[in-house]
Amino acid sequence: MDAPTVTATKSASASSHVKPTALISGTFVTRDLARTRRMCEDLLGLECVEPEKGVLLIRERGHGAGEKLAGQSYWVLEAREVRDIAVPQEMLNHWGVFVASQAAVDEAYGRINVRQKEFGLGRVQKPRFRHGSYAFYFVDGDSNWWEIEYRTPELLYTAIRARGDQH
Repeated sequence: MDAPTVTATKSASASSHVKPTALISGTFVTRDLARTRRMCEDLLGLECVEPEKGVLLIRERGHGAGEKLAGQSYWVLEAREVRDIAVPQEMLNHWGVFVASQAAVDEAYGRINVRQKEFGLGRVQKPRFRHGSYAFYFVDGDSNWWEIEYRTPELLYTAIRARGDQH
């Protein structure tokens, strides 16, 4: 059996229609922005700001001046308040939150499971190994799925991306 062939990672070509500099955001909907903010801050430990009525911007903590991630790029989730959820989400359309260890996944599971009713959460799955990580999924009150995940350093997306295409 031959080892996979590794090809160089492709960058945006001169002929591509879009010349991206960063991938920075994703959007989901909620019927209750205050409940979503409380879940993101108190349950998931994320940082939130409401820049306008009905819109919540969410990111990981630590990017403020003098903090460990200051000056680094970050991903922003945008939650928009709506009257009704027109298209309920499925588990494969989820938001992922990385934690530092397998024990941190287990601890998060315990805490989230205990507070499930308080935060209006639906199903909370048990942690397990899948697709190269140790994680569990849960669904919030608006059908948005979340994953709490630990990946070893060699399985982080940056390490996987650095390996390039493998055939």
